[in-house]
Amino acid sequence: MPLNSSKKKYRPYSNLSTKEKIWNEAKKTISDKKKLKEVLTKSTDKLKKLAEDSPKYKELKSKTNILIRMAQVHFSGEYKAFSNTSLLLIVFGLLYFITPTDLIPDFIPAVGFSDDASVLILIYQKLNKDIEKFLKWSGSNSDEE
Repeated sequence: MPLNSSKKKYRPYSNLSTKEKIWNEAKKTISDKKKLKEVLTKSTDKLKKLAEDSPKYKELKSKTNILIRMAQVHFSGEYKAFSNTSLLLIVFGLLYFITPTDLIPDFIPAVGFSDDASVLILIYQKLNKDIEKFLKWSGSNSDEE
């Protein structure tokens, strides 16, 4: 038996939970416009795939679209009225949403999407004040166009 056979290979993130891995990825993504654009595109695409006329997803789709718009206008420089922590939470939520193998994998029928929905709803509630300000700003800007 080789002497080093009992040693484990160093694997960064191998001992981290899925949530921690996604959180670390979110930290990287908020400083990389290319990665962020990819996350926003994938989030939008996944939202489109949800059942269009499903009432249980209608509210979630609306809230997720708001989070996507907040990230878009922040990175475009149009709106910077929320903190980096809020931005990090938004990106974390969207990354969690598009990650198919999170806490409950998306391919499991009927429940695979429930954890995604829960994470997004919790983030939406946590950012309620930022969202209210954003929606007020967004409404006033759309009136000017």
